[in-house]
Amino acid sequence: MNWKAIAALGAVAALGIGGYVLFGYVGATRSATIGKILADNGFTEFKPPTQSALPGTLVLVTGTDPVALGVVCRPEQALGLTLAEIPVSPSASSDLSAVLNRTLVLDAGLLARLKAGGKLAGVRDIRITLTNVRVLELSDDDVIRRIANRDPACAQAVRMRLDAGQPLTMIKAALMADVTYTATSRTDADGEVSLDLREELAASLKSSVTASDGGTITLAGQDLVWGIRDDQVLAMLGSVLSATGTESAGLEERPLLAGGAVVESFAPVD
Repeated sequence: MNWKAIAALGAVAALGIGGYVLFGYVGATRSATIGKILADNGFTEFKPPTQSALPGTLVLVTGTDPVALGVVCRPEQALGLTLAEIPVSPSASSDLSAVLNRTLVLDAGLLARLKAGGKLAGVRDIRITLTNVRVLELSDDDVIRRIANRDPACAQAVRMRLDAGQPLTMIKAALMADVTYTATSRTDADGEVSLDLREELAASLKSSVTASDGGTITLAGQDLVWGIRDDQVLAMLGSVLSATGTESAGLEERPLLAGGAVVESFAPVD
């Protein structure tokens, strides 16, 4: 892994909206997919969504083609933080709810990737209906107040990664929503979708099957993270920067990931 090259990603991401070219997003007109809406609002998309990428998670980039993130510390380890304790941003949640609380088309790239393994080759189309859209977001002072709760093993892991020159960042905000998927698929001789396909689709989309009627499958998922924003400055608090935030007071947010990027792998660091 070329850590110097990855470190340069933060500089490109910091360009803001103009920096979406980092992973190929160039502002081209696209159909109304959740990916386009996330990119337009500066979020790095998760494809497929996950339940694990919560604010307060410390991650590093372990791959760039496709983008892969390695988890160094979960929020519970990094800040003593549970999902119920992460603040919801009312204004951001309201703005994004207005554009996301509707039926959207599943990104064609994700659909192709789901079908590539063969088990889901019979799936023709998937539509997404999002509800309970909200943005979970940590402020600087949220992080500063909770640094003292950091688990010693997490603190050691952070020091190890930074000493190795690996660019570490913290998830600052996450767009979370519940979802209903409506999928159409080829059917078996009995006119129904096979149990194997239903189970595989549910596992791939982090959801559960709620109904199956002929070639139509309905699935539901809760508390799924669809996109994130990150800040390297928050990741350095308590290590490179003082836990009190004194040195970081004049620093702007320093994202490592660019809005419009797509994360396809999210797992603990090996």
